[in-house]
Parts: sequence; structure tokens; C-alpha cells
Amino acid sequence: MGHTKKIFATSFGVLLSLALLATPRLAAAKNVTPYLPLKLSPEIEYKVERLFVLADEPIIKRPISIRAVYKALAKLGDRDPALSRSIKAYLKRYNEAAGATHASAKLSSTDKLDNTKTLANSRGRTTGSSYEVSAAGYFSPNDYVWVNIGGLTHEDESYLEGTYLSFGTEWAQVDIGYRPHWFGPFQDSDMLISTNAKTMASVTISNTVPLTDFGITYEMFLAEMSTSKLILSQDTDQRVKGEPKLFGLHLGFQPLDGFAIGFNRLMQYGGGDRDDGFGDLFKAFWDPSGQDNIGDRGRDFGNQLTSITTRYTFPGEMPFSVYMAYAGEDTSNGDNFRLGNTSMMFGVHLPKLTEQLDFSYEFADWQNFWYTNANYGDGLREEKVVIGHWGGQNRDLQPPVGATTHMAKLIWEITDLQILTTTARFISNEDYYGADYDNGYELGIEYTHGFRRMLVGAELLTGQNVYGDSFATATGFVRW
Repeated sequence: MGHTKKIFATSFGVLLSLALLATPRLAAAKNVTPYLPLKLSPEIEYKVERLFVLADEPIIKRPISIRAVYKALAKLGDRDPALSRSIKAYLKRYNEAAGATHASAKLSSTDKLDNTKTLANSRGRTTGSSYEVSAAGYFSPNDYVWVNIGGLTHEDESYLEGTYLSFGTEWAQVDIGYRPHWFGPFQDSDMLISTNAKTMASVTISNTVPLTDFGITYEMFLAEMSTSKLILSQDTDQRVKGEPKLFGLHLGFQPLDGFAIGFNRLMQYGGGDRDDGFGDLFKAFWDPSGQDNIGDRGRDFGNQLTSITTRYTFPGEMPFSVYMAYAGEDTSNGDNFRLGNTSMMFGVHLPKLTEQLDFSYEFADWQNFWYTNANYGDGLREEKVVIGHWGGQNRDLQPPVGATTHMAKLIWEITDLQILTTTARFISNEDYYGADYDNGYELGIEYTHGFRRMLVGAELLTGQNVYGDSFATATGFVRW
């Protein structure tokens, strides 16, 4: 266990003890809020995604707080009673002093040729994993503290997903533990950080209610990444072992109803004998071109990524949402305001294509050096899995090549209790540097049936990876 992980464990224990003392001096403060599951409970997640479009509330980061869901419900009013009833019934599990909020179990059988495939946005799980179990619950000793307790296990990984302590106010909530991050408006993935790799332990501070009339949101976090033996030493003369740190920042604005814009940064730094002081981080944040990619002029601070995201919602007779992102893996030409190794993403969501059909399409295209870095031989990966877009996992780390991806998803609400979801993904890697990849594709069909408070279903996933290997997976699941 690294030094930072020891700090997380100690901090969690101390703050939990303080929380149980329930200090009455905080009586004037606003409540903290928990978050919806992220890529663990697709039925409620797609309903909330639909809610936010209908309520003209653009999503530009995740996880979504329970407070934000209640705000969207209030804004929607009685325009979609069935949707409101369904979401409110789900939210009741968060209204007690203690309770369970999530439980899921999957059993899978895979027919594969050679390589296992890392499943998109599945926290590092592969097609070779025959099971996955996750659960979460909470207790809240007072209105100002929330203790979430969760865990996730599959054949590839086991850890405390969803275990975190929250305290503070609506304008400054602190979360300590395994709380996920997702810096973008997209449903299927994000270039900077998503749930493609396992959640890292982190310390996060954010606001859960937008500030001022401009709808300002912010989020900052600091995490420790998994151990790497390929960190370039401070003197650049050898590769050393260590745990890089990861700093993340989001700033969002909603100047108009239905329109939001976000600015996001990730900074991978430290590890081994590399500089990791706050002063060094501060300088690199404000002068990225002067601190990274400086070659013979000095020593790089680390690895930086930036994205600018927007989302527009149109809640008319046929409501829809359009969202975009422009991102860079580095700066270009020594200019702090010019992005290098760029990526473009575009998406559209029609939550009511018809009364029963919900349709989404998302596109991404990026240049070659994403998720690789000269200072960090393992790249921007957690336990060998890319922390950003799932497409970045579908290639060799070296030589790095760019790629284009497409995703289309159609959700059919057959009845109030039956849902059929079809998801198609496609990736085409570039062929420069002598790279020789096949086109990768997959088709997933998932059927879900509600029984009282339980959801039971099955999924079929089939396709071909970028190395030409076919795969097919059948999964049965139970969710609550």
C-alpha cells in the first residue's frame, strides 16, 4: 500500500469517528448528498438521463448527486408523471438514516478464441470474468454527514467501490474514498476519466448546488494511481518504481437554461523520486507548456490533459440533447492555450424518439499520443487499464495510434416492467507506424424484467476485437 493510500485510510477512520459525534454547531449548514450509482444500475441511469433532458438541465459531469435529481424532478413538474413516479420510487431508498441502495449479481459464460477483451466502462472487467457482484449501503448519523459503504468484485478485481465519507455543505462537499469521477457530458465514455478502469481512492471537494445565476459548478480531486515500475526518474537516467498522483479539476457554467459549458484538467505527476509538491503542481497548472514537453530545456513536471465540453438540451415536442467535447493530451507549439494531440467528440440523445423508444449516438476521434507519456511508461492507466475512453484500451500502448469510434444505443420500453436495450460499438484504429489492426465491433442486447422491487434479465454480447479475435458472452443478472 502506498503512502497516499495510508493517508486515505487514516483520514477516513478519523473523519468517521468525528462524524459519529454529530456536532450540533453545524445546525445551520445545508445537507450533504450522496450520488447515483455510475455504470452499475443502467435502468435508473437511463431514466435520470431522460429526466434531465425533459427538465432542460444539461449534464456535463458525473456522478449525479441525489440533490440534482430532486431539482430536476421539481423542474419537470407533472409533464411526465410515469417517469417522475418511477424515479421517486427509486429515491426512497436514500431517505432513511441507514439502508441499502444498490445490489447486483451477474453470471457470465464466454466463448472466446484467443484474447480476452476489456469490457467498456466496466472498471477493468474482461470477457474472461465469469461473475460480478456489487452492493452499496449507507448510514447518516446527522444531516451533515453521509457514510457510504460499498464493494465490487469480479475475477479481475475486488475493491471498495462506492465506499466513501461525505461531509460539508452544498457549496463545499468533501468526499473521501472510492468515489468515481467522470468529466464529460457523454453517456458512453469520456476522454479524460470515466469508469473504464477501477475507481481510485481520492479526496474530492465539489459543490452540489450551482453557485450564482451563472450556474457555476466545480470539482477538484486528488488520487493515487496504481504502482508502476516504468516512471522516468527526476534525473531522466532510469526507470523507477512508484505510485503517480492524479489531480483533477472541473469548472462548469450554465449561463442559460438548457446550455452548459465545462472546462476540465487532469494532471498525472509524482511517483518514484519525481517532484510532487503543491508548489510544483501549481506552477505546472498555470504554465503547462513551460513545465511539460520542454525537452533539452529542463525536466518535465508530468503529464497533462485538458477538455472543453458543452451540452445543449431542447425540451420541445420531441426533446433532444446535443453535446460535444474538444480535448488535448498536451499543449502545442509552446502555447498554453493551444491543445496538442487533439480529440473531438460529438453526441446526440433523443429520449423520446417515440413514446417507447430512447435513442443515443456518440462519436469520437483522437490523435495518436492519447494515454501514453514519456515520463510514465505505463501511460494514463490504472492497473493496466486506460482511465478514459474505452477505445484507448483497444490497441497496443506502443506504437501509439489514433482512432475513431462510434456508439449507438436504442432503449425500448416494451411495458412498464420490460426493457430491451441494444448497444452497438465500432472502433477503427489508424494504420500509421506500421500498425496492423482489424476494425473492432460489438453488439449487445439486454432484456430486463421487473418483479416487485427486483430486476432480472439477460444480456448477449458478441463481436470482434481489434486483433481479429471473435468473442461471445451470455450474462444473466439480478439487480435491485
